[in-house]
Amino acid sequence: MSVKLDHIYLSVKNMDRAVLFWEDLLETKVKHRENNTWADFDNGSSWYFGLINPDIVSEKRIIGNNAIPVFYTDDVDSVYEKVKKYSCKIISEPENLEFTDYFYRCFYFEDTEGNLIEIAKYERE
Repeated sequence: MSVKLDHIYLSVKNMDRAVLFWEDLLETKVKHRENNTWADFDNGSSWYFGLINPDIVSEKRIIGNNAIPVFYTDDVDSVYEKVKKYSCKIISEPENLEFTDYFYRCFYFEDTEGNLIEIAKYERE
């Protein structure tokens, strides 16, 4: 039996606002959208990233700090500048982590919907 990541959904308050933000950040358009229910982005790998309206799933779904999706980039500082133009809450500015034995540069922020996100560049195999 094999278990692999298939998709990740972030709960959002405002689908239109979230779609605009993520299209700009990921530099790609939504691949599939079901009105105000959900929207999916194809990242060209074996899994996909999506946005979901928590009202259609259940009242128990919480927007925000449930998990930390990490997005890889080759230029952390440029992504940081892009995120700032949306007035997103910056949790930590770009920094090189000192406790790793390999290069790892990252920053944390809350997206337009309050979800905690990490942007990182690190040595990949």
